[in-house]
Amino acid sequence: MTLQLDGSVYPDRDPPSDLQTPEDKADYVHRICGAFDHGIAPEMYTLKLLRQWKDVFDRFPLKGSPAYHALRSYFGWEAVERHRWFGTPAYVKMDRMEGREDGFEDRV
Repeated sequence: MTLQLDGSVYPDRDPPSDLQTPEDKADYVHRICGAFDHGIAPEMYTLKLLRQWKDVFDRFPLKGSPAYHALRSYFGWEAVERHRWFGTPAYVKMDRMEGREDGFEDRV
């Protein structure tokens, strides 16, 4: 069965036609979370696919990715330990560009 995958998360190579191993799936989750962490939200077909992969999320946690934790919460899965994310969220950058104070440094 061929999966519908978001090929835009494969700028470094041709997207696979299928994901056979847990490691292949973990790579895809990593790529989707990386894009989401930088403001590119996954499409609904991607969310439907990832919802089926709790075992991959559990086995290959991305503890420093806000998107990873957001997806776990969205899917209704238990929370896992978080590591500090060393980036500035896009909404904080936009607030700063538009002159709004956010207190972001006080929260991290």
